[in-house]
Amino acid sequence: MHGRLKVRTTEEQKAIKLKEQQKKLDAYKHAMERVLSTRKKDSYDPKSLQISSGILQANPDVYTIWNYRKEVILMKVKESNDDELEGEEKLIDFLEDEIKLTEQCLPSNPKSYGTWHHRYWVLLHHPKPNWNNEFSLCTKYLSKDDRNFHCWDYRRLLVNKIGITLDHELRFSTERLNNNFSNYSSWHYRSTLRKLDSDCVNHELELVKSAVFTDPIDSSAWFYLRWVLSNPTIKKDTKLELLEAFEQLEELEPDCKWVILGKCWLLEQGDLKTRLETYKKLVVLDPLRKGMYMDFIRQAQKEI
Repeated sequence: MHGRLKVRTTEEQKAIKLKEQQKKLDAYKHAMERVLSTRKKDSYDPKSLQISSGILQANPDVYTIWNYRKEVILMKVKESNDDELEGEEKLIDFLEDEIKLTEQCLPSNPKSYGTWHHRYWVLLHHPKPNWNNEFSLCTKYLSKDDRNFHCWDYRRLLVNKIGITLDHELRFSTERLNNNFSNYSSWHYRSTLRKLDSDCVNHELELVKSAVFTDPIDSSAWFYLRWVLSNPTIKKDTKLELLEAFEQLEELEPDCKWVILGKCWLLEQGDLKTRLETYKKLVVLDPLRKGMYMDFIRQAQKEI
């Protein structure tokens, strides 16, 4: 009919999409061929280096291109060593542009292994690296997604590099956890900061206890709780108090397997009857792991 927009059929849409994908693929292949054809041990082609930037901004997980750029940087480092007058200044300008490139790549994939690794590698070769600026970058990306474990790993490298205080990082991790308890990366980061001892274990226990009572179904805090409970400095009375609290929580959440598992971690080895009851409940609540619980049951029955 005249005056009506033509609606493309599904087959037409597929054909158009395939054509666009093929066009992008051809452009990618051509760019890669251009870069790799000029790859040399003792020199580089500025145009190819520019093309490689475009490749990485479109797909920051092309490790070959990151490695190519590392080779170029090492050439620049050598040039800097040979030029005593302006070598360092030129190298700094070049490396600052490289750092900017990684910032341009991160928005398309904030969890890119290659990008985070390359950024740290560049800073290690930087004559005057601004390590403190990197903490601002971590805070920026963790505020967007506090489950970005690449960013947490990067932050840990920074802590080891410039010696940020333990109290500072504990406060930071606490803030992130208070913002979102459901965060494996944040809990794991906290576990790497220090070894638990009698002076801090109770504080960690209270923190994770708040998390599991806030959202008993979420698994991240329970894993951290199990790690805390493995510490030998926790007193028997503390475990008994927590066990009573879990029994009260079970009344509110009778179908939550994590509450039952938490009780298992706290039960004494001699309390065979209660252990058998909890394992039997877990067989029903967590059938995917039925075999494991049945094995626990058999072991407990042998001890009776």
